[in-house]
Amino acid sequence: MKRFASLFIALLGFIVLHAEEQPITFGELPQNAKIFVLTYFKDIPYKEVYIERRASLTQYEVKLKGGIDLQFDRTGLCTEVTCDNGAVPDAVVPQKILTTTKKHFPKNHISKYENNGRMYEIELNNGTVLTFSKTLRLVDIDD
Repeated sequence: MKRFASLFIALLGFIVLHAEEQPITFGELPQNAKIFVLTYFKDIPYKEVYIERRASLTQYEVKLKGGIDLQFDRTGLCTEVTCDNGAVPDAVVPQKILTTTKKHFPKNHISKYENNGRMYEIELNNGTVLTFSKTLRLVDIDD
């Protein structure tokens, strides 16, 4: 039994480490992802588009010029926006999170937005990370 468990863990590690990331065309993205990009970043050309497949996960990544990275789940729902040289567009962030962030950090802007379905994580341009619950309540500040 011990040997079976060791073999299973090794196999699982092999599968995770060998996630396959393949370049694809913009047209191969799920419709929701294409709409998101064309709505919020229509004037910014894309550099690369990838699909990444793991054992139980499929996600898409779009790299735009200017240091903007977008991630989408298998249905095209945006799960992450990173803007290395600017701010995440306000329209991307839920209004309650935006209001709370601007109230407590008026001199900063959001440079990264992440939604994993259970919580939201916001990173400000000063490195502060704010965590919000699924109900959009601020639960942690890490600076």
